[in-house]
Amino acid sequence: MSETGLDIIYAAIDRLNEQSDDREKIIKQPETRLFGGDGGIDSLDLVNLVVAIEHHIEDTTSNTVVLVDESTMALENNPFHSVATLADHLESLLGCD
Repeated sequence: MSETGLDIIYAAIDRLNEQSDDREKIIKQPETRLFGGDGGIDSLDLVNLVVAIEHHIEDTTSNTVVLVDESTMALENNPFHSVATLADHLESLLGCD
């Protein structure tokens, strides 16, 4: 796979940002907070981002990836904390390590 986790997430962010004019745009930077604490995106945007990432991977590789399951929820470090942590998690799922 030639795309990195960040490339995939940024493509998904572009898709979400294009779909809605009435909400604040998600900033495409590794340090952008996604979930937890102050300043994260709302829960609906997070779900939409996860779905957009999964669809992007399926559309470009014909592979299915599930970003959220029981093992993800059991992780000590939340992979949805920021764009960077989500990219790391995504790359581990895709075997890009």
